[in-house]
Amino acid sequence: MTHHAIRSGLLALSLVLAPLSAALAQEGDGIDINMDALKNRPTGMQPPAPEAPRPATSAATPKPAKEKTFTGRSVMVLFEPGSSVLAAGALKRLDEIAGQSKSQRLELKAYAGTEKQSASDTRRLALQRAIAVRGYLMDHGMDGTRIAVRPQGPAHDGQAPERVDVRYLEE
Repeated sequence: MTHHAIRSGLLALSLVLAPLSAALAQEGDGIDINMDALKNRPTGMQPPAPEAPRPATSAATPKPAKEKTFTGRSVMVLFEPGSSVLAAGALKRLDEIAGQSKSQRLELKAYAGTEKQSASDTRRLALQRAIAVRGYLMDHGMDGTRIAVRPQGPAHDGQAPERVDVRYLEE
C-alpha cells in the first residue's frame, strides 16, 4: 500500500469519527455522551420511505410448484455387481432414450448392493451408477437439468438389485 493511500484512508477515517468524538463529554470516564451533538450530526443516510400499500391478491398463499409425476414408462439399465461401468446392452438402451426426445424430463432411480452391505457403500455405488447414466445421456444431447438423480441403495422390490431405472416424467 502506498503512503498516499494510507494518508487518504486516515483522512477519511478522521472525517467519519470527528462528529462522534465531539459528542463524547470531556468529563467523567468517557462513557457520557452529548446527545445534542449526535442529533445534529449529518449521517448521509435518509430514513427509508414508507412502503406503499400492496394491492390485495386473490390467493393469500403462493401456489406450490407442480410436482412431476411418473408417466408409468421406464427403462431398466442393468449393471454387473459392484460395478458402475455401463455395459454394451446398457449403451444400446441409453442410445434409444437419448434419440427419442432431447427435452424429455427423466428420473434416474439407482439401486446397488444387498442388505448385508453398509448403507453408505450401497448408496455411493448407486449414485455412481446414476451419474454414469446421466453423463452418457448428456454426452448424447440430453439436457442435464432435466435429469433427476435418485440413489436408492439396495432394491426392495424383488427386481434386479444392480440397476438404474430410467423413469419418464410428465412435462
